Amino acid sequence: MRKHIYINVTDEEFHTLDSIAENLGFISRTELFTACAHLLLYGETAGTIPDGITADQLTRLHHYSEDVNCMQRTFMEIVREKAIPVIAMKGIATAENAFGEDIKHLIYERCGMVPEDTDIRTWFRVFKNLHRAELLEYRSRQFAAALAGDGE
Repeated sequence: MRKHIYINVTDEEFHTLDSIAENLGFISRTELFTACAHLLLYGETAGTIPDGITADQLTRLHHYSEDVNCMQRTFMEIVREKAIPVIAMKGIATAENAFGEDIKHLIYERCGMVPEDTDIRTWFRVFKNLHRAELLEYRSRQFAAALAGDGE
């Protein structure tokens, strides 16, 4: 069963998309967007793409998306394995300073690519927000253990 996607564009953009689809050799916007979706999802189209340049660009975009996904997934795995205590107790800036270069090396080993520093900073913030409860629990356990140790 086919699904439909809606986009929000102005009338001018709508007509421009028609022109682009026609200039690239597609018979409709639907055919153009279906080809784009298939390339992004599978790295190839279900049918043919009339313009080789468009196919190359969409294929590159698909591979880029896969590479970024690999780097993000790897980052999250590494941080979960190595940096939760530092993030919980000292924050993401300290964790980034302590692990940033090591994380780049590990991502390169696993994915063959190196993310930008700004990507790493963003991913640290995303990690902190996704694992806020876990970080709070860790910090609370450590604080409770320190209090118990002081009481002895």
